[in-house]
Formats: sequence, structure tokens, C-alpha cells
Amino acid sequence: MIKMSSGTFNWGIIGTGGIANAFCDDISRLSNHRVSAVLSRSIENAKKFATDRKDCNPYDNNIAFVNDEKIDAVYVATPNTLHCQQSILAIQSKKPVLCEKPFAMNYDEAFSMISASKQYSTTLLDGMWMRYLPHIKTLKRLLSEEKIGNIESVYACHGQNLRCYPNPRLWTKNLGGGSLLDLGIYVISFSHMILGKPEKIFAESVFTEKNVDAKTSMIFQYANGAIANLSCSMYDTQPNRAVIAGTKGFIEIDPTFYAPTSMKLCTNEGEISIYKNEYEGHGLREQAIEMEYCVKNNLNESSKMLHRESLEVIEIMDKVRTEIGLSFK
Repeated sequence: MIKMSSGTFNWGIIGTGGIANAFCDDISRLSNHRVSAVLSRSIENAKKFATDRKDCNPYDNNIAFVNDEKIDAVYVATPNTLHCQQSILAIQSKKPVLCEKPFAMNYDEAFSMISASKQYSTTLLDGMWMRYLPHIKTLKRLLSEEKIGNIESVYACHGQNLRCYPNPRLWTKNLGGGSLLDLGIYVISFSHMILGKPEKIFAESVFTEKNVDAKTSMIFQYANGAIANLSCSMYDTQPNRAVIAGTKGFIEIDPTFYAPTSMKLCTNEGEISIYKNEYEGHGLREQAIEMEYCVKNNLNESSKMLHRESLEVIEIMDKVRTEIGLSFK
């Protein structure tokens, strides 16, 4: 077990799918975090989810769930179109929220969620779990120390062959399906973390028969001359690595770049520094640790991903959707 502060931190989980189970499994590595409640559309699914988790209360009623006094924070792990309303409902009950990526369907939803967080003085964290990982902390340090000089280019891809994966949330428009929201959010958030908001956005997509994007390629151009080359796909498996290139060298993040992994720094003089991956587990628990820290320190947001950054990432996503002609209305 990983030692943390005294006292138990109780999570309420909304959703019973794969990512909810992965989150619960990963926080089981923490000595003081546990799942005390779960909310599902059906009480049968909630009870099934709660079976293997000691003293976990199952719910199929939203109000009863958010009023559970044991819950210290809520993890929203439902289809994309439900993130906004479920997050705000929890926040209005003064329950801190960790909302899975994508944070919201669009800028207006994200703004409403953040406004509720401020109004009710309640913590709201963006569940872009990559931002909370140890290798990202190391990456930021290397960049701040200008180990590769001025950044000229960013490359990142995220492709998985999901053709035989029938989960409706990936393929159905009214659930916010498509590669951009499910996979592209990672490469966009990564480029934003490195370079901020782009000045120009170019994007092209291939669409499924149900009119969600199966694969999308993007080029972001920045005011300082830097360029980000990004791609996502639900049709083919891609290397899932990322490269940041600068005037003095480059940093290559091994697959999978958004999960705990190794990386190397290569200078123009041929020097290579290896940063090994010694992390155990999935990596989702780093968000839980950050949530506990924010709650105990009365912080509405995390310095690892500020609300401003969440809004900017969603704004970029909106612009990409406009560029490729993808609408969820």
C-alpha cells in the first residue's frame, strides 16, 4: 500500500464501465482511499459493481447518491454527454468532482461546470489523468530547464483498432462518440500542455456510417512558429508515442505516452539520457491523490490542470470539430 495522510477518503463512482473499474482497482493501491458508493442507471448493475467492494452502497437514484454523507468526492465515469449534468448535480450537493475526459462536450458545458465549482466553492478536477503522472512532471522540468532549447515541433498520435469493440459510447453520436472526443483529447491536451493555444488549426477526418469521426488528423500552428502534428484513430493501431523537438535536441516519450512510461532525451551533440518507468499500476490513482490534496487544502482546482487549461483544451476541440464538420446537435 502507498502511505498517505491519516483518515479514509471515500469515493462515490458514477458509472460501472471499464474505466470505473480500472479507477477502483488502481486506488486500491492507496492505503486510505476506498469506494463507498456507486450510481448506475439500474440497481442490478450498481449492486453487481458493489459486490466486490466492502461497504459500498449501490444506488440508481441520483439525489440519494449525491446526498450520501460518506462520499468525500465523486468520480464521473459515464458517457461524454452526461459529464456536465452529473458533475453539476454533485457540485450543487457540495461533493467534489473528478470528471473523466473529455471534461465536457463543448466550451459552454465546461464553462457551466467550472462556474458551478466557483459558486459552490467545491473542487472540480479534469480527469485528463496524463497530466497527473510522474513522467509528465519530469517532462515539464526538462522543458523548463530548456534541455532541448526552444520548442519547434510536437508530434503525438493515439490510435487503437476498435472496429470490433461494440461499446455504443464510441460509435453513437448522441453519446458523444468518435475518435476525437475519446482518443484525440489526449493528443490535444498534450500539445496544449507543451505549446498552449494554437493560432491556426487545420484538420481532416474520415467518418463512420453513423457520422462520427473514425480518424482525425490535425496540424496546429502557433504564433512562435512551432507546429504540432497530431492524429487519432479508432480504425488502426498507431505507435501512441509523442516527440517534442527543439533547437538543442528532442524528447521522445515511449508508448503509451499518456500512461506511465519511459522516455529519452537526445541532444544535438548525440548525448542520450534515459528516464525509466518504475511506476506500478495503471496510473489513475494519481488523480485521486491530487483530489484529496485539493479537498484538504480548500482548492477549487488543481495546479496540474487549471480550469483555464480545461476551457482552452475544450475550445480547441470545438474548433477542430468545426473544421471537420462534426456536430453533436
